[in-house]
Amino acid sequence: MTHTRPDFPDAETLAVCERFSRWLRQGGGLPIRGRPLAGGQASGLDFEGHREYRPGHDLRHLDWALYARLRSLYVRTFEDEGAGTLAVFVDTSASMGYGEPPKLDLARRFAAALAYAGLRECHGVLLGAASDGRLSSLTLTGGLAALEPGLQFLRGLEAGGQTRLAAAFAGVPRLRTGGDAVLITDLFDPAGIEGALDTLRRAGWQPDVVRMTHADEWVAPRAGTGVRDPESDAAATAPKDAAALEARLESWRATTRAHALLRGCAVVEIDACMGLARALTTFFDTVFAVRGHV
Repeated sequence: MTHTRPDFPDAETLAVCERFSRWLRQGGGLPIRGRPLAGGQASGLDFEGHREYRPGHDLRHLDWALYARLRSLYVRTFEDEGAGTLAVFVDTSASMGYGEPPKLDLARRFAAALAYAGLRECHGVLLGAASDGRLSSLTLTGGLAALEPGLQFLRGLEAGGQTRLAAAFAGVPRLRTGGDAVLITDLFDPAGIEGALDTLRRAGWQPDVVRMTHADEWVAPRAGTGVRDPESDAAATAPKDAAALEARLESWRATTRAHALLRGCAVVEIDACMGLARALTTFFDTVFAVRGHV
């Protein structure tokens, strides 16, 4: 079980979030459908209304005339026709609590960096946690001023329950114009990956996958060694033919990648011991290649 992390996010995580966001903006922004203009400016011209100023709002949108009347700071809001929607779904099943550090630790930091970048570019961000066939979610809008509730959501994630991704995504919000999604999971789903990806795509999301791993979980155990399923407590004994087991594991990984590629989705394996900055660049280098993003 991975418990609530009161120290999340630490200073290093926030620093990486800012550097990563700056790197993406220099390269044209997040590779998702619908991008605002450079610098996070609203591309739409339709005035929507006012919102009370919070740190992180664009100072260029302060309404000084309204301040003169009310002596309070408000920013003008606009319909942003260029902004897209980014969903970040974190698998919080029991197997994500495996390892030291647990896979869920890097998963939550990875999700925080994506949310930071999306909000910094004025996209809408949907954070979701999936376990036991259920999805809990939080929608964030309004730029970096909306980041703190997202960090609180991620801080409270715990690993527990079974991996049933397709069932969890049955209730995902449906998009009229489409959006992009990143699924952070170890893919230990008995039903496979295709059902989950198809469910997201039918709801209007274009998903990519971060497969969170620990190197030692892909090493076949010695013959006769007891093994346990962290999600069901079922026990078994490792078979004698370790080579055959290794081949089956690799075949399963290859099949998963093939199912994803057929659906236009990238699958990037990230070791839970990898640093956050390296994990982010590894993932986005792959996604940029798949999307043809420059």
